[in-house]
Amino acid sequence: MAANWTRKLLLRVYGPQVEHLIDREAELQILRRLSRQNIGARMLGTFTNGRFEQYFYARTLTPQDLRVPETSDQIAKRMRELHEGIELLDEERTGGPFVWRNWDKWVARCGEILKFVDAQTAPKQRDLVLGVEWPVFLRVVERYRKWLAARYGGLEHLQEQLVFAHNDVRVFECLVRVLD
Repeated sequence: MAANWTRKLLLRVYGPQVEHLIDREAELQILRRLSRQNIGARMLGTFTNGRFEQYFYARTLTPQDLRVPETSDQIAKRMRELHEGIELLDEERTGGPFVWRNWDKWVARCGEILKFVDAQTAPKQRDLVLGVEWPVFLRVVERYRKWLAARYGGLEHLQEQLVFAHNDVRVFECLVRVLD
């Protein structure tokens, strides 16, 4: 009898012109590492513009679901497996926090897109990110970045403490608090 995961699969076709945002080769390497630890969907195959992976029957958890202690415990266990069970590669550690590598790669493009959007927007709404002007937002991000490195004893000590994580959203939650 065939394994259950072979009965249904998901076809992911990558969107056009996202290579400046997403390093697909790095993404696939990470997904393979996660798959070997039974974290996330099992990778079944790749092709030039996409991949096949295991299809998960799931639904988005509601706030009520998250209040169930057993659910929260299970989430915490899986997050621990993610943070402690996946070793960082040397180049991941020496490269520093992945969120900052992405930020450095994307920030100029974001500024360009913002200018394009501004040209089509009413003057009162122009140049705003999270309710503040783009230059202010950039300064806050850089201030937070410096604070974070200092908080961990400098970039070298920060790199020593890095763990494998999916935390890009978390950093921007912190930035929103800084802006408030």
